[in-house]
Amino acid sequence: MATIDVSRRSFIKGGLAGAMGIVAAGSLAACAGSGSKKESSADSAKEQITVEETREADVVVVGLGASGLMAALAAADKGANVIAIDSAQNFEGTTNTHTTGAWMIGSKEQLKHADYLTEQEAFEWIEPGTHYQSNGKVLRNIIRSSAQAANYLIDGGVQLMYAFEGSTKDAPMLSRGGHIYLEEGEGRANNFRDMCAQRSNLETIFNCKAQQLVTDDSGNVTGIICKNGKTETQINAKAIIMCSGGFLANPDMIKELFAGAVLVNQGMGQNDGSGIKMCQEAGAQIGKNFSVSINEMGAANLKASPAYSWAPGRGTNPCFYLPLFGNILVDKRGERFMNEQQMCELTMFSGEPLLRDPYYYTIIDQAYVDRVKSSPVFDFLTAGTRQNMGPALLMGFQDVTLSDFDKSIDEAISQGWAAKADSIEELAKKFDLTDLPETIKAYNDACSKGYDDEFFLPADYMHAINQGPYYVFEYNPGAWVTLGGIKTDGFCRAVNADNDVIKGLYVAGVDGDFWSVPYFQGGSCNGFSLASGVLAGNTASADI
Repeated sequence: MATIDVSRRSFIKGGLAGAMGIVAAGSLAACAGSGSKKESSADSAKEQITVEETREADVVVVGLGASGLMAALAAADKGANVIAIDSAQNFEGTTNTHTTGAWMIGSKEQLKHADYLTEQEAFEWIEPGTHYQSNGKVLRNIIRSSAQAANYLIDGGVQLMYAFEGSTKDAPMLSRGGHIYLEEGEGRANNFRDMCAQRSNLETIFNCKAQQLVTDDSGNVTGIICKNGKTETQINAKAIIMCSGGFLANPDMIKELFAGAVLVNQGMGQNDGSGIKMCQEAGAQIGKNFSVSINEMGAANLKASPAYSWAPGRGTNPCFYLPLFGNILVDKRGERFMNEQQMCELTMFSGEPLLRDPYYYTIIDQAYVDRVKSSPVFDFLTAGTRQNMGPALLMGFQDVTLSDFDKSIDEAISQGWAAKADSIEELAKKFDLTDLPETIKAYNDACSKGYDDEFFLPADYMHAINQGPYYVFEYNPGAWVTLGGIKTDGFCRAVNADNDVIKGLYVAGVDGDFWSVPYFQGGSCNGFSLASGVLAGNTASADI
């Protein structure tokens, strides 16, 4: 395998666009200059691009994140000549080197245990659990491809911890499919590099950005045009697999598809939806389900630095943990909008209520601040929270007391996403939370009664807010990735508005219409991305 870092070539200057991203093949070695002009027949009005170089491949994979890496490996193992490209600088710049874990089925490590998770159990968990929102055909085939994806990681030396060791059929489903990464960044990236290097018919190229798909007069996809610096390269291929990582870095698409939401991008920052747009320009139909994998580690705010929460010890502001501790949550009008217990116990799956407004807020009083500063975190978490909180947070909170919480609050205030006041009325004015005084009065009354008749929050989550001074914290929803995109058949072939297959175009990972609203199973974002990549790679190589 040849790995080319285009930034090191004298004729290229970069062209960053998207880790796991919307890129396509670039100014590659041994390219023959054509000097011709190529225009996609999918849209005769689109801007013409002057192509200066051409290349040939059987399969081009756009993006080298979770789905793209697997698609490239699977297609190469079927004998296809594969060019896989990404606009990140290297594998370290892809989301797949920073994910926490993958929910997968049938790996060689799982099969060592008597009560391993079967394909049938997985299907019968996901399909009714999502109220049959998923594309059943592709869900079935993603599950069937899961073992191959998991075994690629295991055989490739990726260090994993297995949550299913010693579990029974009664264990939580998250544990029964849990493959947890033990290293991130360079260590994991080195494994990925080695996997690719072992395949002489697979070439990986970084620092490249896709411009548009090339189609013939029949609407079949026959290649892709990419930009590297000022050089345009066309790669003619029998199959293009789009694995561009969603659209979390595209505020306009976020607002359009999430009804005005403002999300903090916790991914690699370059997943701008261009891959989905290119597929649409080539005639592909966009799906109907769009959700997010929300941050299970706490809250986020675009004004903060760092802008989102991670486990203790990672340098993020502990004030981001407050929603996970069971505190009241209100919208921009100062009104409660959900049962706060769900945010504590089902954080990753409770993101949908947060997408209804650009901001949400929590309120605490001085008594709560004093408690946080003086007690280990575990002492003021409910039993349900301790049982269901994300494993990384639980491990991070072991024996931790947030003794410097005052400094964290001061930092949040200085950055403009928190405020302090001597009365609730004064506090409400800080962020124009007009209904907050009435909301806090009703909440305190519920605390006195031990019963919440608005959202039915259990009594052990409630604590009165009546000892000033008072504090308010503003949050944006934060997400690791968007979920949803191009509709496919059951084998990751993109389809048009008539649900007919577009020859030569395949979609995998979060660019595909594979997902439910809300995101349902923890770890399935990474796991299904990996597995759909395998499915797309196998399908494309078989089709050609």
